[in-house]
Amino acid sequence: MAPLSHILVSGLSLLATATAAVVDLDPKNFDNIVLKSDKPALVEFFAPWCGHCKNLAPVYEELGQAFAHAEDKVTVAKVDADEHRSLGKRFGVQGFPTLKWFDGKSDKPEEYNSGRDLESLSAWITEKTGVKAKVPKKEPSKVEMLTEDSFKKVVGGEKDVLVAFTAPWCG
Repeated sequence: MAPLSHILVSGLSLLATATAAVVDLDPKNFDNIVLKSDKPALVEFFAPWCGHCKNLAPVYEELGQAFAHAEDKVTVAKVDADEHRSLGKRFGVQGFPTLKWFDGKSDKPEEYNSGRDLESLSAWITEKTGVKAKVPKKEPSKVEMLTEDSFKKVVGGEKDVLVAFTAPWCG
């Protein structure tokens, strides 16, 4: 009988594989998955230390999940271009994160320069492929975004309130 730790590790590996909808690329698999598959692909060139990349990561993972139903029609992929600098150099990556669209017919990608939110990224892929994203409905947030006016009403009340002060440019 296998030790419990082996079973647990195997189960977690299987779970991670089942939920990873974004394809990890490296120099060994890039050409086959992106350039020779006759399938369009959106590729994120990222660096693990990059704050903007870390902010994009959960959105990009959601994007992969949203198009997982159409993996035969479009690929959502990423490459650690800090580790695999040859790929970043090959495709003219100047900063992180860089998103490039490969149409499945050419090795000349198109730069993606629009919004970094799920809606914008999904719309881009849909516009290019005709494939629609399948995004699960989310519960409404229990976090309330405060304004100058609502701050006084919410914080000045009877119940305890936890407030996080953030800045959108702080990565």
